Amino acid sequence: MKHLYGKKTIITILSCAVMFSANTVFAQEHTRENSTVMFDGSFYDLVFSWKKKRPIAVESHWAGLSFAFSGLKGLPNTVDLASERSYSISWNVNDYEVPIHPHWLLVSGIGFDWTRFHFSGNVGLQNRDGYTDFFSDDRTLKDSKLLIYYGKIPLLLEYQTGKFYIQGGVEGLVKLYSKSRIEINDGRRTSKEDFRDLKIHPVNMRFFLHTGFAKFGVFGYYQPFSIFKQGRGPELRSFGVGISLY
Repeated sequence: MKHLYGKKTIITILSCAVMFSANTVFAQEHTRENSTVMFDGSFYDLVFSWKKKRPIAVESHWAGLSFAFSGLKGLPNTVDLASERSYSISWNVNDYEVPIHPHWLLVSGIGFDWTRFHFSGNVGLQNRDGYTDFFSDDRTLKDSKLLIYYGKIPLLLEYQTGKFYIQGGVEGLVKLYSKSRIEINDGRRTSKEDFRDLKIHPVNMRFFLHTGFAKFGVFGYYQPFSIFKQGRGPELRSFGVGISLY
């Protein structure tokens, strides 16, 4: 009897183990069926993921230092520009970009521009009776120049891929300071005369195009409106071509 009882006990234990195993397999299969999709006799797992969209990694190429040789369109026939000595230096302090695509962005910022034009011969520029114009001087002039300092605010569209970029748009100009100066050489010493109130537009703009690779670029600009107020000075428009470093 003891031996028979032992066999029944073993059979009971084995039966429970088989049932437990079957229930476990059923639970696993049931779980699998509820968490998968069956298609064409095969099971496919579905994975749902909610990830925050990564920001577009772009950086604008306007802030930095630049140098350009500058010219003037509309000069009288009696006035020559010393092109090799006429230039502008810009310090674009900071720029702000708004990515609109992995390769495209809008660019703005703030900067400063120091422009000077040198004239050949014995001519100067001054305001006479509310009108700014060139005048001839009987004295021997060592130098004659026009200085204009601007604050700049750009609005540009930039495309970039890899290290290459190209951007274009407009730069708004706010006049901060201006004057013309002549230097007279009488053979013994050099004296200077400054002329202010030159009727220069307090606000202006220029078209700007800039392209480059990595930290180096080349650019050009053209000012479609006269430097001087309408009817208060000659119709002079500035332009320039230069290089930039960032």
